[in-house]
Amino acid sequence: MSVDTRAVTAVVVFLAGPVISSVHFMLVYLVAEAGCTGDGPGLNAFDPPVPTVVTLVATAVAVIACAATAWWGFARWRALHRARPEARTEELVDRQPLAFGGFLLSLLGLTTVLFVGLPALVLGACA
Repeated sequence: MSVDTRAVTAVVVFLAGPVISSVHFMLVYLVAEAGCTGDGPGLNAFDPPVPTVVTLVATAVAVIACAATAWWGFARWRALHRARPEARTEELVDRQPLAFGGFLLSLLGLTTVLFVGLPALVLGACA
């Protein structure tokens, strides 16, 4: 069984932004929930200021990852767009919208990450 790595790469570029923003939201939400409302054995490790620190660090990492995947998607789209016209196959043309969609979804993921994480700069996590 062989795997078409170009098809897998196209799907990874397309889904990277939403996956990064979803993982970021889940991590920030779970740490804030455990730190602000969780009482019990083992949850003392999440007491403030841990939720704020985790939110800021996770936001910085996710912003870098979303920006990198947006650049990757844009670079792939430009490379597919600049391919020689005589070399355009149906497969090549079909990957162009996926690359551009991945670029746009990564920008949307970047915006989502910023909206979730930046309030931690001004507000306390448990306010």
